[in-house]
Amino acid sequence: MEDKVALKSLRIGMISFINTIPFYHQLFDKRDSVLLKEGVPAQINQWMQSGEVDFAPISSMEYALHPDQYVLLPDLCIGSRDFSRSVLLLSHEKIEGLNEETIVLTSKSLSSRALLKILLKVKYRFDNFFVESDDTPEKMLQKGKAALVIGDEALFYKSREFVYKYDLSELWWNWHQLPFCFSLWAVRKEFFLRQPQVVMEFYKKLKANTEHNLLDLESLIRDSLGYTLADDYFSAVFGYLFNLNYYIDEPMLKGLNIFYEYAQRIGLVPKVAQLKFLESPR
Repeated sequence: MEDKVALKSLRIGMISFINTIPFYHQLFDKRDSVLLKEGVPAQINQWMQSGEVDFAPISSMEYALHPDQYVLLPDLCIGSRDFSRSVLLLSHEKIEGLNEETIVLTSKSLSSRALLKILLKVKYRFDNFFVESDDTPEKMLQKGKAALVIGDEALFYKSREFVYKYDLSELWWNWHQLPFCFSLWAVRKEFFLRQPQVVMEFYKKLKANTEHNLLDLESLIRDSLGYTLADDYFSAVFGYLFNLNYYIDEPMLKGLNIFYEYAQRIGLVPKVAQLKFLESPR
């Protein structure tokens, strides 16, 4: 891994889910003067909009809604090529029976909510009613026929009674045979215009650190979470991180553009966003 370069006075959004530890573990050292503001994806989106943080992995849907506010950092994302295990529709009925039913959506996510609406409207041709909630999965399922749950809560969810579980990434993959991109690393455009060199230095450091962490998942899980091979959670977390995609390739971009086209078709965004990336150093 490259030698670390001291970073000064950066404000960075940090998603409080296990799937982001490859980005953040050992990213900073004592020389860095960095403000880390931790929250769920929806909060990160709000902080980036308001200028409370300058860098963050934003929801892919957040970029679709406000593309002129951001410059994307190349290569890095959070995506899934088939199943993700952390974006689940929990349902009292099979998905084929959910037409015209009320679906409870987590308030923590933007991309996942949009993906579910697209799947139900376009793939299944359903008309549904949606309500938002930040309750536990059990309480969400009391408010509707099905509930969208994300993050660590979905990853470790164990139902007290029988429910159907649908992985939204897997539904997308089976539909298009393309990966789904939930999150993109971005910098606020106004910060990039003021400090392009700082942005480039942070990007290089972030990419090198992510690549380093992904080379040894066992050490990453042990050092960042404290789980060892003897812990019950270790195998679940290892398999989870191993299956996720952290790099943007052509299939990921194709899937993302199709997602944006659907979002525009059903009125979730006014137009299809054009992806604008920071020019990657050679």
